[in-house]
Amino acid sequence: HLRLPGESCKLIISADPVYPRIHTTKEDLENPLMPPAFCMLLRKHLEPSRILTIKQHELERLILISFEAYDELLGQTEKTLVFELMGRHSNLILVNKDGYILDGIHRVSEDQNPVRIVMPGVKYSFPPDQGKENPRNVDSERFITDIRLLEPTTQLYKGLLQHYQGIGPEAAKEIVRRSDLDPALMKQETGPEQWKLLWNSFSAFFSQKDTPVLVPRNNNGQDFYAYQLSGVDRQIFFPDLDSLLDNYYSCRIKNERVRQIGSTLKKRLKTHLQRLVRKEALQRHTLKDAANAKVWQKLGELVTANLYAIKKGDSVVEVIDYYEEDQRALRIDLDPALTPSRNAQRYYKKYIKARNSEKVTRQQLQKTLRERRYIEETLVHINFADSIDTLHEIKEELTRLGYIKQKTQKQKKTVAKGYDEYLSVDGISVFVGRNNQQNDQLTFRVAKPDDIWLHAQKIPGSHVIIRCDQTVPDTTLAQAATLAAYYSKARTSPKVPVDYTARKHVRKPNSAKPGYVIYDHFNTVTVDPTKNDILTKKRP
Repeated sequence: HLRLPGESCKLIISADPVYPRIHTTKEDLENPLMPPAFCMLLRKHLEPSRILTIKQHELERLILISFEAYDELLGQTEKTLVFELMGRHSNLILVNKDGYILDGIHRVSEDQNPVRIVMPGVKYSFPPDQGKENPRNVDSERFITDIRLLEPTTQLYKGLLQHYQGIGPEAAKEIVRRSDLDPALMKQETGPEQWKLLWNSFSAFFSQKDTPVLVPRNNNGQDFYAYQLSGVDRQIFFPDLDSLLDNYYSCRIKNERVRQIGSTLKKRLKTHLQRLVRKEALQRHTLKDAANAKVWQKLGELVTANLYAIKKGDSVVEVIDYYEEDQRALRIDLDPALTPSRNAQRYYKKYIKARNSEKVTRQQLQKTLRERRYIEETLVHINFADSIDTLHEIKEELTRLGYIKQKTQKQKKTVAKGYDEYLSVDGISVFVGRNNQQNDQLTFRVAKPDDIWLHAQKIPGSHVIIRCDQTVPDTTLAQAATLAAYYSKARTSPKVPVDYTARKHVRKPNSAKPGYVIYDHFNTVTVDPTKNDILTKKRP
């Protein structure tokens, strides 16, 4: 937290191996319950303190923040926080006024790197450079000499990469493009005139302030640049690099966190789903066997009707099957150790067991099918979740129902965030539940009896409500139905039937799992969610 009279901001420094960065942020980040050891070290040495300077070492990815701090032994002293922004090797190191390391967020022992150790008490040294020059210290004569001495087949942009600090491939290509040259040109295809144009572009690139941009990629990702790109139409402009980085990393880290939490939940649910699939197969097999109940009953009755013809010790009896029209002869196996009447009872017992098994198994199968539907519906909600809060609601629900084991410590309960609200082309509110809790809340607490309720037909998906303060136009109904199809398991299907009815015709059976309902008096409309123009969302 940085403060000046009447002004404050938050600076985030991350040595994360995937998302290393430094920028101010407007996001309210949650502190861990137990501060890490390096955090405690910074509090000890830098709280309170005053920032004296913030410098970049040459044009390398090294930031030095100097602090005027107070030491219990030395009194007022100076300490430096060095941020090495080096991809997965990024580090944050606190150094005293004499240049010795107090500690690093990532320690590096002699065994790990004998050339450069990062441990308390070791003299700090900068990472070895690559022998490149700072482009801000180069004049036109030196620049043209560097280009002239390139290998003939070296492309111009690669020549810039070889000689100068702080330039990546895209920046090098942009410098060449701004000189109206093709980045793929080789040195042998150019001459002094082109080198002068390249110098003008090069010097302007490092001396003039530029506009940072986000550039969408075809795979729904984004790239960011500290400068505008030539010849690229799709660019999102930002007033400064800080706001761009805050937006880029906040979205990217949130999406990654959503993906990680969702992946963990899906893994656990898929394990339950596989168990249910096996259980369903066994129950259906049991029902198939139970279909023989009538056969056992028939054999028992035939044995009973022919008791006079059976003697103890007989292993088989041949009787007339009077259940069949042709009344053909039928051979029935007997247990020689049993009396004729006990043989008849043996078949009756098989019949009763099969009959009772069928009744119980049908009930169990229905329970299994309801549970499978619930898990499949929850998996759909997880796939389409776009916020951590939505996933936390799902996790709490799964914990409450026993699908996820409850941790020993008391968990902070997540308050349901409600639902998504959209505005149709006719100006009518359309609500969408994004998980089972939201579906129940939306359908049974928010919706009025005469509101229109929609759901994709016979497949997992979201509950959708159209607020009926007026007659609902067909355009609004079609848009709401498209939303119901879009937030369902059939999102990628070009034809999805969606049922709709008045909310008063929707009911929740006793003991039903969250999100499960039954309904009647419904109509059906078929929509194509693949051509969906999502309505304007009023609030997340």
